[in-house]
Amino acid sequence: MTCSDTDFSIVSACSLNLASTSASTSAGLIDLTSLNEPKDLFDFDPNRKSVQNEKISVRNFHAWLKNDLKIREQQLPDIVEKIEKKEAILPNYDAILIDEGQDFETDWLRLVSLLLNTKTQSLLLVEDRAQTIYKRKRSYVQDTGLSFQGRSKVLSINYRNTQQIVKFAWDFYREHSVFKNKVVNRDLEGEIIAPQSTKRKGPDPGILKAANFFDEMRLVSRQIKKLHEEKKVPYEEMLILYRVKRTHKFPIIDIIKRSLTEYGLPFYWITENDVSKRSFAEEDGKIKISTIDSSKGLDFRAVFIVNVDSMPFPLEEDKEREVSLLYIGMTRAKEYLCLSYSGESEFTKYLDQVFSNRNRMLKRIEQIK
Repeated sequence: MTCSDTDFSIVSACSLNLASTSASTSAGLIDLTSLNEPKDLFDFDPNRKSVQNEKISVRNFHAWLKNDLKIREQQLPDIVEKIEKKEAILPNYDAILIDEGQDFETDWLRLVSLLLNTKTQSLLLVEDRAQTIYKRKRSYVQDTGLSFQGRSKVLSINYRNTQQIVKFAWDFYREHSVFKNKVVNRDLEGEIIAPQSTKRKGPDPGILKAANFFDEMRLVSRQIKKLHEEKKVPYEEMLILYRVKRTHKFPIIDIIKRSLTEYGLPFYWITENDVSKRSFAEEDGKIKISTIDSSKGLDFRAVFIVNVDSMPFPLEEDKEREVSLLYIGMTRAKEYLCLSYSGESEFTKYLDQVFSNRNRMLKRIEQIK
């Protein structure tokens, strides 16, 4: 199993920051495997001189394998075994930072740990297990040979989203995730950390239901135009997310593009192909269109998740992956979030219930007035 192409080109999911051994370990990279835990996550030494020419590289995992190590993923088990037997020589790194660590496979982590400088053994691994979309064992001790016990930090405050979006997304996750009962003890490996929001507030996420996908996209297009004209949200700060390009009922991406064109809305399809994923620019004045998978690491002021009735996707055996995907999509929105659908699924039934509860609450408020 490998991460799909969509996970790397845009957001560098499964990415590594690599500091080569030809330079000192970069200031600010925390040694989580040392005996002395830093007092602060960013325990900088104010008297330390800045490192010049530190030779820091940023790669997604597969680009690192191909361009730096010159190996293919299929070779990993053999390469790892040869390194352990000291039969292969590969570059060493003073420090490695891994983002989206929850999606790293066992062989990936083992390779990384074997290429750490044995004197520094400086590995910083950042993860959010509520965003796990690839199955893997949950023991970092086994995967890396390094112990993180007593040397980890829990970052529970969500700074990206408003209180309303955090609550909306987390309520959905708790309702549908099989791991909902593991949101308890932060000291145990394998748990999900409940996010805490900042004091930043915004509107409740919108829920749109239409008769068919053509009508759904007309509604979404009108909302996008209204958001731009009335709330002055730039088009380039808006994102449309979809699960699949087509279903047995509709050519999803074609209808999305057609509707935006009819309303005179500029757009850029990020996940059209490899070239579009590599060359997209954030500040181009255009609405972005992407799969949910490729949205990891991105954030936009306004996010529209369309065709939610295609989730959980019938051909996806792992329902938990679908739960995490929709949670990821929701949390891409910094201020405005809208979910729309024109069919029925387990997830849309939940949204129907949320919508009904809101209406009942509004009626009670009106009665009180």
